Amino acid sequence: MSRVFGRGQLKLALLAVAAEVEPANGYAIMHELDARIGGTWQPSPGAIYPALLALEDAGLLAGTDVDGARQYALTDSGRRALAEQPDVIEAVADRAQLLPPPPPTFGALLDRLVQEAPHRQRRLDDPAARLVETRVRGLLDELARTAVLATPKETT
Repeated sequence: MSRVFGRGQLKLALLAVAAEVEPANGYAIMHELDARIGGTWQPSPGAIYPALLALEDAGLLAGTDVDGARQYALTDSGRRALAEQPDVIEAVADRAQLLPPPPPTFGALLDRLVQEAPHRQRRLDDPAARLVETRVRGLLDELARTAVLATPKETT
């Protein structure tokens, strides 16, 4: 799998987003970065928040507590660092567009089934609805038999 961000690009991309939405909290910065990069890349709080803290420690972002949330704004040093690579988000977004979509999870498929099922709150007490219930139970039983739903066996 290829990487979306090259060395140092995540921090520069965070600076670029912060420069346009400042002052903003980490959540807002993370979601704006997600919107700008697009593709199949998904931001990870486990990567974003430590990077924001590192940028603050390096003096590139100034963080202040506002109503219990950390708000970030660029410092002069942050603006100079960003000026050296102003097109970082475009470069990362171009690379993100080339990534293959992640494989679906079984949970995502079930969520989609629930979301797209018309009348999903309908009670199953009439004959037609019981037929649907029987078919769905049969499909789930078949999936379980084919090990799609089965728990992987431990190897010893």
